[in-house]
Amino acid sequence: MKKIGLIGGIGPASTVEYYRLLIEGFRETLNTDAYPEIVLYSIDMTEMLGYVFSNQLDKLVAFLKDKISLLEAAGVEYAALASNTPHLVFNELAAAVNVNMISIVEATCEAIQAQGLKKVGLLGTKSTMSRGFYQRAAAHHGMEMVIPEEASQDYIHEKYMGELVFNQILPETKNRLIRIVEDLRTDHGIEGIVLGGTELPLILSQGDFDSLTVFNTTEIHVGALVDKMVD
Repeated sequence: MKKIGLIGGIGPASTVEYYRLLIEGFRETLNTDAYPEIVLYSIDMTEMLGYVFSNQLDKLVAFLKDKISLLEAAGVEYAALASNTPHLVFNELAAAVNVNMISIVEATCEAIQAQGLKKVGLLGTKSTMSRGFYQRAAAHHGMEMVIPEEASQDYIHEKYMGELVFNQILPETKNRLIRIVEDLRTDHGIEGIVLGGTELPLILSQGDFDSLTVFNTTEIHVGALVDKMVD
């Protein structure tokens, strides 16, 4: 069993899902009644997002590096950020720390590639949608990733930060998000949709879409971490 470290709290509701799914995945994969060793460090999301939204990326890297050093001191063999948004600086962070980092972006692109899809949509915070790190990773894997128009991006971001991170799930928000995704399918011919925010699976799922494949980045990331746990 490998010890996994998580930087969580980004936000708290999705971190609970990470913890639950990691335990379930570990036990199911090994068909065991044992439990995995997980070190969770829950950070101040407000401080971290302040660095993201003010584009203070050097401070963001330093902030996350400091928190990951605490996981390293606890003896973890792999570490992960339980959130999509801070993957904006994943490459810089991975180069700055001593522990092996597992990327939610790479894991998601590999999952899309495995299904043979060539064009997918992306939802998430404004930074996740607009800063290009998902799109660059997708292009490296031979696929295209498209995002909603700016007004829809603003709506998604507002609802994400104002509702979903507080685990507020409202029917009117769900319906609008589904319409945004359907517009991407109509206008751009997407074959799937990436829920590129770990709170988005709290409000959207495969059952909401008949003609699109939904990629739940939380579940995909957890799957990659479980693989490392049991390797």
